[in-house]
Amino acid sequence: MNINTTAPMAPLFPSHGKYSLYRDGQVLVTEVVGPWNLELVQEWARSAIPFSIEMHEDGPWAGIAIMSESMLATPEAMDALRKVVAASVEQFNCIAHIVVASPGVAGKGIVEGAFKKVYEGLCLSGFFDDYASAKAWAVQQIDRIKVEQNQDRSQL
Repeated sequence: MNINTTAPMAPLFPSHGKYSLYRDGQVLVTEVVGPWNLELVQEWARSAIPFSIEMHEDGPWAGIAIMSESMLATPEAMDALRKVVAASVEQFNCIAHIVVASPGVAGKGIVEGAFKKVYEGLCLSGFFDDYASAKAWAVQQIDRIKVEQNQDRSQL
């Protein structure tokens, strides 16, 4: 009889940072407390899939990440984030990703360039100091895309 007594392997590193997800109309909001690592991005991505499927069924949508404490992340986390963003655009009709960080968030102004690279060539992106401004911009972009999609359909 061969019995395996080894426990399942734990992730190499525990996730660092915290997040919560919720839907606000056609906006998927993620509240992130950083700094954060690859494992947090992987955990968050798995949690976001049901929201992404639901929102895709209702048309174009946008993601807003509200950062608090720190925007800092490992390079591996940023690489993984780019892959998640690409999947959200290609598979789930996400049209924009937006970052909200108040002036006191650690890393603001330093890592914004890294976030721009994450979104570059994939989708619309924006950086705002407050959620209300970010959501207004996101809704404006969603509405614009809906109008364009309706015009394209009417020309068929």
